[in-house]
Amino acid sequence: MEALSLVLFLLAAVVVSSIIGRFLPALSLPLVQIALGAVIAAFVTGSFDTGLDAELLLILFIAPLHFNESRHADSGALWKSRWGIFSLAVGLVLVTVVAVGFALHALLPAIPLAAAIAFGAAMGSTDAVAVTELSKDFRFGKRHETLLTGEALFNDVTGTVVFKTAIGFALTGALSLAHAGEEFALELFGGLFGGVILGFAAWLLLEFIRRRGIDSPNLHVTLELLLPFVIYLICHQIHIGAVIAVVMAGMVMSLLPHRHTPQTARQRMQAKGVWDTLGFILNGIIFVLLGMQLPRFIAPAADGGFGDPWLMFGVVIVLTLILEIVRFCWIAGMDVVHCLVRRQSVRTLLDGEHFRSALATAFAGPKGGITLSLILTVPATLPASGALPVHTMLASIASGVILCTLLLANFAVPALVPHKADSRRTKRQVDAEARLLMRVIESVRADAHRTGSITGEASAQMAAANDDVDEPATVIVMKRYADQLADIVKHASADVAAQARQVVAQCDEQYERIEELDSELRESGFYDGDEETGDPSILTAHFRALRDVYDAVEDVQAQALARELEYVKEMAHDGQIDPKHAKELRNDVYIQQLTL
Repeated sequence: MEALSLVLFLLAAVVVSSIIGRFLPALSLPLVQIALGAVIAAFVTGSFDTGLDAELLLILFIAPLHFNESRHADSGALWKSRWGIFSLAVGLVLVTVVAVGFALHALLPAIPLAAAIAFGAAMGSTDAVAVTELSKDFRFGKRHETLLTGEALFNDVTGTVVFKTAIGFALTGALSLAHAGEEFALELFGGLFGGVILGFAAWLLLEFIRRRGIDSPNLHVTLELLLPFVIYLICHQIHIGAVIAVVMAGMVMSLLPHRHTPQTARQRMQAKGVWDTLGFILNGIIFVLLGMQLPRFIAPAADGGFGDPWLMFGVVIVLTLILEIVRFCWIAGMDVVHCLVRRQSVRTLLDGEHFRSALATAFAGPKGGITLSLILTVPATLPASGALPVHTMLASIASGVILCTLLLANFAVPALVPHKADSRRTKRQVDAEARLLMRVIESVRADAHRTGSITGEASAQMAAANDDVDEPATVIVMKRYADQLADIVKHASADVAAQARQVVAQCDEQYERIEELDSELRESGFYDGDEETGDPSILTAHFRALRDVYDAVEDVQAQALARELEYVKEMAHDGQIDPKHAKELRNDVYIQQLTL
């Protein structure tokens, strides 16, 4: 029961943190969840065992999240930037290991150099979850955004291998570079090839099931959810890179051809909804758990375990600065090389926009789940010359660095690059969208006597009661589009906004008239039915009238959506809507059509 209570408690914490986050727009959701986790740890955790198992963290959280992210990554863009991604995933990690490791040993000689190097290796991994949220919300530039995504997906291998090698040396005093190279090759290339093979096998399995006529969406979604766990466990058992195999499997499955049928479309819609919900839950739980661990890790330093409580604070700040400076210098160097290869002037790098993008990319590499999972595996038997065990000291410092990098990403990135929501919807695009909605509303009004005909007596009385009121189903659909129009009109240009407000007012007036007529019919006893004859139907006249209306609403809505697609095509052809925006609008219509 304790495990069940903990799970339910964590789910409740994720929900509460999301609600709190709505009232704190300046803070990213991960920071809110960490803060809530810390508060929970201070008052509630006495009832729960919140100790994290590193291996469980990797398989239960990291594996499915990496799998889902890799399925939606732009494979073509990743391939074009492969050398840059390799530079970040290998070169930057190794430089980080050296810089952070030697700095930590110099600041705290009580920590052996090998253990400090292991700490630096753990700091080499960026948090894919946080990086994805940043790249989704902020406009870094296409190249920098691709580099961030690829780095987060592939840089775990280098850090993990160096970490294990350093820990082994700290325990035994023996260092085998040949063994480390072999392990790196198994982790990287074994994970790459293993992921390709297992991803192809998973695709064959799903296609086999589909061709056998087993088209149950629930079955396919369940299989998709199982895949990252199965792939991880298989690769873990044969000692190849499990995390990178999961990433490659997801990418392979996204690249292989799929059948395009109404059934597969429904399956993908259902799968997307499930994965989005699962990702939301797992992301939230990771950061809540991290917050719940912070007091336990930081307490020894606060109690004077480092000698001076301010010593750990200073160490954390220095190491965070080293991380960010090294990262920025490496990214800037990569940009210089990129310009030289493309024979472009290096002076373009000094442009304000490009410089801010590079600096934001440096800050957009926060540490998180994998860093914490590696630190948790540090053996308690490591020798130390200080008052605290090495693993306790490293966990305390790592918690502080994770928190600092998340804070920097939260406040520095928004100050340097624009939010995608601000750049995605220009005034021109809003105007085009408003004109589209007004055209659809007018077409629905014009077709009122030819579409969505209702045979119910109540509906007929509503339509005939006033010449100014269109058929109820028509008015309801017009009101739906008018509500959409009202949501965007404040961002439109003055002339379009004025026209749109007139249309919205007309639709609102007609809808209010329909409601008034419904109230009049109800008060007159129209919906009471015939009590003398006794209607055998379970439905009252009122409910039958509502059923008639909403059956017709579906018909009107379907025709309105078809007309909307036509208008999007026409406006894109005339240049009123740019191709990318037109694609987004069409996709929105397709989703609505699937839900009818």
